[in-house]
Parts: sequence; C-alpha cells; structure tokens
Amino acid sequence: FNANAWWDTGHEMVCSEAYNLLSPAAKKAVDPLSEAEGSFGRSCLWADWVKRERKDTRDWHYINLSDDQQDVSLARCPENGCLIQAFHDQVKVLKNSQTSFLQKQEALWFIGHFVGDIHQPMHVGYPEDLGGNRCYVKWFNSRWPTTLHAVWDTKLIDFTKYSYSEYVDYLDHIAESTSKSWQQDGIETWLKESRRLHALIYPSSPAADASKYCGRDRKSILDKDIPSLSFAYIYHMRPIMELRLQQAGVRLAGILNTIYG
Repeated sequence: FNANAWWDTGHEMVCSEAYNLLSPAAKKAVDPLSEAEGSFGRSCLWADWVKRERKDTRDWHYINLSDDQQDVSLARCPENGCLIQAFHDQVKVLKNSQTSFLQKQEALWFIGHFVGDIHQPMHVGYPEDLGGNRCYVKWFNSRWPTTLHAVWDTKLIDFTKYSYSEYVDYLDHIAESTSKSWQQDGIETWLKESRRLHALIYPSSPAADASKYCGRDRKSILDKDIPSLSFAYIYHMRPIMELRLQQAGVRLAGILNTIYG
C-alpha cells in the first residue's frame, strides 16, 4: 500500500529530535549529507517523495504480519524487500567506507525515514487490511469516512495544532536513563512494540467490531458499523503516539552516534 507514516510533520519531528541528540562528531558527518535538503529533519521526508519515481522502494516502508504471526523476524518480504530488510541494508551502506557520498546520503535519508516508519504502529500491520488502510472510521462524526491509517499518519498529530518545531520542543524532555534504555533495544524490538499496540489502536467495543468496519470493499461496509473517533480516542492514543515519536528520535540518534562516534 502507499505508506506515508507520520507524513511530513511526524518524520521531521523524529529527525529533528534525533539531530538535537547527536554528538559533535555525528553532526559533523550528518550535516554535509543533509545540506541538499536544508536540514536533517527535511531530508527525512525524501524517502516518501522518491518512491513515486522509484517504485521499487515502496515496499520498504512497512511489513505485514498475519494475526497468528507475531515474530517479525519471520516476516515475508516482497522480492524487492520490506521495512526490516531495507533498514539493515541502508545501515550497511552508511557504515561502508567504500560507498560514495551520494550512496551514503541516500542511506542516511532512508534510515531517518525508516526509523519513523518503524515506530508508527500501522506500518507493522495486518495484510488483510493493509495496515489500517482498509479500516474505515469517522473523525469527529465527519460526513465522509477516513481510514485508521490516516488517523495515525496525520489526524492525531494535526489535532495538537503544533508545528513540528513546537512539538519537538514539547516532547524534548526525556530522562537520560530512559534514553539509554530505549537505545539498547534493536529494530526487532521496535517492530514488536508497534505490533503489540494494535490491540489498543483498533477501535473495539460492542458497537465497534473491526470485522465490520475493515474490508476490501468500502461499499460493502455499512455506515452504521463505522466507528466515530473523537476526544476519547485522542485522550487514550495521544500519549502512545507521543511516546513512539520520542522513542524514534532517541533511537535514531543512538544509531547515528554509534556509527559516527
């Protein structure tokens, strides 16, 4: 599916937060690689833009796991790769002293973007509903339904009314011990965390049954079965979203500080 995790604001937040946590040596390495886009934060949006031209990269933004398959290491990737494989491949490119400046530039931009994708729960999704893209909800009783994936990509962040820089400042209060703990975890743990959050993210109540509001054909879904999400959903989901944004920024900084010293 066409995956734009966190869209522009979220991705720029993750990479801006990470940049603030980089060592002087890491900043010295990252700055020239990011200069073409103006900042590291902006460079992390490139991976979504380029997939329109480089369609082989589209599958790199997500992995799908069936409900009975929770081991992300066993995820079946398309022939051209998926999120977990693409992440590891780009880290190897960035670490390789023999790769060119342009190869390292792309690798850095991909890595920054992929860490954001990994922490967006809908990008470790179910193949049946394409990571929530086939699950229909109403946002504040809107006339026209949106998707659960879109809620997590844009609507939760947009509801705060913060700019990305304001949101980075708002979230930039993490204890050093907490940061170090997060950075000890590897990508497989990050992916498992996202997947476990599905039990909370999908609207579920006697009046909201995912088997009724998720489906291949929108026309087959009755309006009465489409749940409406508003303040109660935001109240419960915003802390989860903000935690994932914080973890993504801290962990991205950890990766780059490890690579560059």
